[in-house]
This record gives sequence, C-alpha cells and structure tokens, in this order.
Amino acid sequence: MTELPPWDKELPDARVIGTWRGLEPARGIVHLHSPYSHDACDNNPRDDLGAVNEPCLLDLRSALCATRIDFAALTDHDASMADEEFPTLFSMRGNDVAIMDAQANQIGSRMTCDDGHVVTFSVGGENDLMPVMLDRHPTAATLQERHDIYNAYDTAAVAAYRDAGGLAWVAHTESKTVDDLKLLAPDGIEVYNLHANIDPDIRKDYLGLDAGGAIAAAAEFADTNPGHPEPDLAMLAFLTPNQPAITTWNALLGAGLKLPATAGSDAHENAIPIVFADGERGDSYRRVLRWFDNIVMVADHSDPAQVEAALKAGRLFALFELLGTPEGLDIRATNATRTFELGDTVPVADGAMLTVNLPTVHALDPTLPPPIVRARVLWIETPTGVVTELASTDSTVDTRLDVHIGAVGAYRVEIYITPRYLGPYLGDLGPDLAEAELPWIYASPIYVQ
Repeated sequence: MTELPPWDKELPDARVIGTWRGLEPARGIVHLHSPYSHDACDNNPRDDLGAVNEPCLLDLRSALCATRIDFAALTDHDASMADEEFPTLFSMRGNDVAIMDAQANQIGSRMTCDDGHVVTFSVGGENDLMPVMLDRHPTAATLQERHDIYNAYDTAAVAAYRDAGGLAWVAHTESKTVDDLKLLAPDGIEVYNLHANIDPDIRKDYLGLDAGGAIAAAAEFADTNPGHPEPDLAMLAFLTPNQPAITTWNALLGAGLKLPATAGSDAHENAIPIVFADGERGDSYRRVLRWFDNIVMVADHSDPAQVEAALKAGRLFALFELLGTPEGLDIRATNATRTFELGDTVPVADGAMLTVNLPTVHALDPTLPPPIVRARVLWIETPTGVVTELASTDSTVDTRLDVHIGAVGAYRVEIYITPRYLGPYLGDLGPDLAEAELPWIYASPIYVQ
C-alpha cells in the first residue's frame, strides 16, 4: 500500500490563495472566545483566585499561530468581558505589541509567532448581538449599564457598538427572526456557526437535525486503534449547511439590506472534551481554527483598519478550509469601464457580467484522488426576495462561469467541493464521508441597483 502524504495539521500563509487587483487575502476568525468568557475552557476560565486559565490561553495563542490566522476578532461573553478594561482583554503575553489610536488608547494587539507570522487581536462581545473590532467599551454610566448594553438586542445597542468604533454583527442567525434583523440592520451576520452544528438543543430546535448526531459522529474520530481516521477530519462527519441562517440571509438581501456574512468558529474549548488519537481534545482551538475561517480582501493584511473596512464593505468570503485552501479563486463583476469586487454595487443600467474563476486545492498531492469543485450563482431579487439559481458549473468540465447581472438585487456565489482526496485519511471508516458534496465557500454578494 502506498504511504499517504503526511497530514498537515497547520494552514499555509493566506497569501497562497492569490491576489485580486491590488488586494490580498487576510485570514480571520470572527467569533472567538478566550478565558474572558464565563463558559470557556470547560467552564473553568479562571482559578479560585480569579487568575486566567493560562494553559487554555496558551492553547488559543498556539492555535492562532499554527493556523496562520491574520486577525482574531475576540467575542467574549459579557461575563466576564464587560467587567474588564480594554488593555486586559487583549491577553497580551511575551513580546506582544499594543496597537494604539491617535489618542494613545489601545485598540488592538499584535502577537508574533515563533515563525514570524503576526496575529492581530481585536476585542468584541457575543451575547444577543455580537459587536466586533471595538475600539473601546460602549459608553456607560455604570458597570451594570455596560453589561446591559452588551446584553441588549435593539437599535440603540447597534448604535452604541458603532459609536465605540466597532461593527454590529449577529451570531447564531438560525435563532433570529427576519423581522427583528430588518429592524436592527446589522453590519453583518453569521451564515454558519459551529456551535449550532454541534449543540444538541440548537440542532433540534433551530436546524431540524438529530439532536445528538454531531457528537455521536465526531466520537468515531476518537478511535486510537490502528487504522483510525485522521482526527482533524471529524468535521466531515457533521458538516452541513445551516440552512435556516442561509434562508434568513437571502430574505434580508431580498429586503434590500447590504449584508456580508461570516462563518463563526465560536471556539471555547468547551464542546467536545473527548481526547482524539492525536492527543488533542476534539474541539481543541487548533482543530477548530483549522476547520474554517473568513477571508477578507485588503491592500495590506496587517492593517486592522483595512480589515474592519473590508468586513463592513463585504469584501470577504467564508471558507471551510478543512476541505482545502483554495488557489486561483476570483469573483468579480465587470462593465465597460471598471471591475467590481465583492461587496460593491453595480449600476443597473450597465449590463455587467459576473465572472467566477473556480479555485483549485493548493498544494494537492497528485497521488491523491482529485476533488470535484462546483460553483453556483444565486440572484436574490429586490424587493420580492425571490431566489433564483442563474447558473451552475458542470463540475467535471468548467473552470470558469460568466453570468449577466442586469436586474436589481444581490448576486452571491456558493462553491462546493467533493473532497475525494481526503478519503484515504479516513482509515477504517472508509472514504464515504469524502464522497459527499460539501460547502466550501460562501461569498458575500455583489449588488445591482
């Protein structure tokens, strides 16, 4: 039997994905918990004296380096994030460097990994709303009022987060109503949330899935016997689109909102405490951050202001990178005079063309079975909200897709992959999990109006 190429537990530098007309990729996690969340680290984020759980924090920091994350948007729960002042919340260690604003207030931090890779941290929160990349806590007269703002679910809270220099995001979209989100008009939403895909109650109540299905499926990857599957592939056993969140996203786009979407790692090290064959827990920070992330398109991947602007503008796509790092992906619209990027708005009179160049899997070993990649273009009509699939590639032939986008609405691209090359790493489980088509990329829309 031919020896398998070694499984890579890390990710390559995001720049291998490519560039787009002066823009480069920055890989980020949007929805991430540290020991300043009450339920992180198996509900033990602090010791009896209140000191941070340092081993858990080290797991997080090491994971960000291993997966070469460029920006980590921390989103801790108000207990205990709201009780701390901003410099503390960056959990700076070693040679970390503070990022200061013009008034000498800390708004971020940079950690340099052993290999020289730099991770930029920002602070946010996750309760009913999810402010990200805040420059400071929202203005509040008392500590209790600060907690109340973080726990609010109204337009006043959205305004408070923006006033504090951040963006108002929505996590767990599967549990939110379209009417509420129309009123809130957030800067962005989650279209996928890992916790939702795992948690028995959320799976049953909001996703219509078998309550215990994810945990039971993931447990197969705890096998330590010879022939065990690669533990990092556990997500193949339960990865499924969060369809209620996607349906809500389409409805909001149809209502005229310009709304980017991210995939939320929601990593706490508190969901799958089973130790897998590689000696790591099932939901180790490294494993979860290896599974998926969000790619923003910026001129300088190290500039947090550009990252925040790209998030707000929708120059981004959610990427399930466990299935492969995409190389050569390009989604753009063109008219007679210019090129439009993700998040841009095309005048309706221009008769523009939307073009998708399908990606390949970066550094794929030629001895492994090739994957099958398919793209589809969806038009969400404004104001009816009708969703129409305009085109889909023949997954065995096409490497490019061109679609005319001459009507008002939002146009978004989904790319799917059948990751057959992962089959040999499934060991005694057999290759079937790698023979199913899975979501690989959810791109934020280009708009026509």
